[in-house]
Amino acid sequence: MNIELAKELLSFHSCRNENIGNPKWEKGFLGILRPFQGELNEKNFIEVMECLKILAPEIQKENIDKNIVSDIMNIIHYTRIWVSEGGMLSRNNILSHEQTKYLLAWIDIIEQCFIYLLNNAMEMAFDDYEDYCNNKYF
Repeated sequence: MNIELAKELLSFHSCRNENIGNPKWEKGFLGILRPFQGELNEKNFIEVMECLKILAPEIQKENIDKNIVSDIMNIIHYTRIWVSEGGMLSRNNILSHEQTKYLLAWIDIIEQCFIYLLNNAMEMAFDDYEDYCNNKYF
């Protein structure tokens, strides 16, 4: 994966890509949550994290591409709002307790990674993700 592909994938995962006819838009991180069809896709979370790995040098630049920031913040913000008490996924009891736990863990990992990258702490940015991948997270 290169930088341009990573940016494009993030735009699909955040539902900010204008090509709404692309299956990646509907099947991406946020896309599968609206409307939620009952299944989460862990591959979306992994792909977002792999995009962050590719984009780490871009995120650590003095002037960051606003689209990268918007894509990451959309993923974090909307997931958190939709899962929160009164949010569209929780008020309708659409998510199981386990699905909620995973979604919140995923966005916490994404958020922490992003903050560490913004602060040039590359050595710590992917620690939680690596723990998750090694099944140490839960």
